[in-house]
Amino acid sequence: MLCLLKNCRKCNGDLVLDGEEWRCWQCGQYCYPIIESLDQREEPPNPSLAAAIGEIMPSPRKTRVRRSPRNLNSRIVARDRSDSRWWERNRDVVKYLDQGLSVREISILVSHGERQVRIIRERLHDLRTNNSEGEALAAVA
Repeated sequence: MLCLLKNCRKCNGDLVLDGEEWRCWQCGQYCYPIIESLDQREEPPNPSLAAAIGEIMPSPRKTRVRRSPRNLNSRIVARDRSDSRWWERNRDVVKYLDQGLSVREISILVSHGERQVRIIRERLHDLRTNNSEGEALAAVA
């Protein structure tokens, strides 16, 4: 098995020869190497001529800026939005659970199945026990 390390153009991952094509292990991107024959290559420009004209010669190797693969702020916002939607969708069930009603009574009142009510009860219990500010969660509910 042939491997090219750190050669993926998309994620800078490792390429593996998959049949006749190179495929990245990390992102799955297919890469097609450019094969240039000797007669197709252009001759490099003359640096003294470019300096005389006043052009700035680009560096032969581009410096690659390493960026984070994910935008963490967008993930935080998405999680907060998801949590707020969960609280909004299950407000009635949480209210009835805080009143001490049974799962069967709550499922009849809100027309959810008993299993859904149990799942909401377990998640609410986990949120309240894992959070050091349990009183704030109880106030939100």
